[in-house]
Amino acid sequence: MDIEYKRVDIEHVDCNIVFYGQEQTHPNYAFGGNNVRDSYVLHLIVSGRGRFASAGRKTVALQAGDCFLLPQAVPCFYQADGDDPWAYEWIGLSGLHLGELFARSGLSDKYWLRKVGDSRFAAQFAALFKTLHGATSLVNELQVQSRLYAMFADLLQEFPGQGAQERAGATATMNQAVAFMRQNYARRCNVTDVCAALHVSRSYLYALFRRFADMSPQQYLTQLRMDEAKQLLRDTASGVDAIADRVGYRDAFTFSKAFKRAVGVSPRAFRQ
Repeated sequence: MDIEYKRVDIEHVDCNIVFYGQEQTHPNYAFGGNNVRDSYVLHLIVSGRGRFASAGRKTVALQAGDCFLLPQAVPCFYQADGDDPWAYEWIGLSGLHLGELFARSGLSDKYWLRKVGDSRFAAQFAALFKTLHGATSLVNELQVQSRLYAMFADLLQEFPGQGAQERAGATATMNQAVAFMRQNYARRCNVTDVCAALHVSRSYLYALFRRFADMSPQQYLTQLRMDEAKQLLRDTASGVDAIADRVGYRDAFTFSKAFKRAVGVSPRAFRQ
């Protein structure tokens, strides 16, 4: 019989739902809270009309069947119509790759799309929103993740942004860098090793990590090591020497200094 075997190297896309909600607004209602957010909030307008603008952009009129995005760290203004105030559903999102996902879509830059109501993307949004209301269970959590990724796949297919090909190349390189770090941080790899493996310059790698992760490659690598160290300190009885070796440090002294600098307490104090 014929046999097929192929290795797969697909990096997990870091994307998480942190909240969701819905609202039928009052006439001329405008959000009065903090308009600079530390997450992304995707809105689908289900009825009515309103106005939306992001920093430095003109106000646009939107209505049922349109959508808009409140991007991370970008001030936005949105207000319900005085005669036909809108109702919308929203999903709040966070994650390392979210900025790049939205940047590769038609939501890039202007942060709104018209006439998405009959699209697969809108259908996936509705299915995801419904699933979020389900009882908490492993099956429900898997369905939420599945529909979340399906929604983004349809967003990128149906409403691609300009310059998506260039950004796709940068995303692929970033994913390869993160995968290499995850696979090799215990082997004491450093930023030079990452650059050599990917055949990129140190300055290019730095620019990628600042763009996608808002930190340097060295900071990201240290964060990987500290996250693993904290888990080992919590969940195992391994000594500090053994944990230092497992997360890529040559000795416990160097590891303990790095851990206290990153976490604020020593490994032993963290364990207690």
